[in-house]
Amino acid sequence: MRVEFVEAFQKIIRADRKSLFISGDLGFNAFEGLQTEFAERFLNAGAAEQNMASLAAGLAFEGFHPWIYSIAPFAVYRPFEQIRNDICLHNLPVRVVGNGGGYTYGIMGSTHHCLEDLAVMKVLPNMSLHFPCTQNQVEAHVEQISKLKTPSYLRLAFSGFPSNALPLRENSKTLTRHYSIGTEVTIIGVGHAVQIALTALEKKLIDSQKVGVFGVSKFPFDFESDIELSAHARTSQNVIVIDEHYLAGSMAESLKMHLPNVKSFRAITPEYKNSQGYGKPQFQLIQAGVTPEILAGLVSLKDVNL
Repeated sequence: MRVEFVEAFQKIIRADRKSLFISGDLGFNAFEGLQTEFAERFLNAGAAEQNMASLAAGLAFEGFHPWIYSIAPFAVYRPFEQIRNDICLHNLPVRVVGNGGGYTYGIMGSTHHCLEDLAVMKVLPNMSLHFPCTQNQVEAHVEQISKLKTPSYLRLAFSGFPSNALPLRENSKTLTRHYSIGTEVTIIGVGHAVQIALTALEKKLIDSQKVGVFGVSKFPFDFESDIELSAHARTSQNVIVIDEHYLAGSMAESLKMHLPNVKSFRAITPEYKNSQGYGKPQFQLIQAGVTPEILAGLVSLKDVNL
């Protein structure tokens, strides 16, 4: 999603002279054009994420609209105190962009996996989270974020089971996507994890006439606007959430709290194991049991809480 982000952000920075971009010494083969065109508004803070967050807070306090970028574990975990104290407690419009949610950087090991970021960021005051479902949804999120006057986090990611399928419908406010028409089971993919469900549809592991597949991509949730999703869950009484994030603090947990009470609510999420190996995103997902086949198996076990 990095290329799509750059293309979308270029439109924002061209239109808004107060927008600027701060990189944590990352973006090789992606940001060179941005740096050349907007040299005065492109800053490389170096491998100093805490300083980068505080610098952005100061610039936002002076009326600028800064976007800070690093790979997701560096964008979130290293400068967490500065994001909390300098950005969120002052409710400043700093846009934190983390590339590599979930197992995107699978082969680089646990230090580069980002499976707790949404849990960490969602508890912060004034913070909104944005986690696009597919590459073709990144621009819509960038546009929405650019209009916010509050802190935000944009999670970019690559799926081990990639799909860029177009939805049947998309809610223009919440950006929730609806992909299939069945009503027996409600499948909700969190951000790019919906691509696992889309792959299951494409492989005909699950029947689009029986399941309704949705992709959620923003938090806090707005189920007054997401009437279709909440109504679908109420009708099916069977909800399966697939989330490339540890269960604790996940969007799966938040969905269980916010959706109507249903007969069966199940979540497919990875777990950390000391014995795990490291490889590409698909290898990581298979190892973690977060796959189209696992999803299909749960769909066939209706009315069972796991």
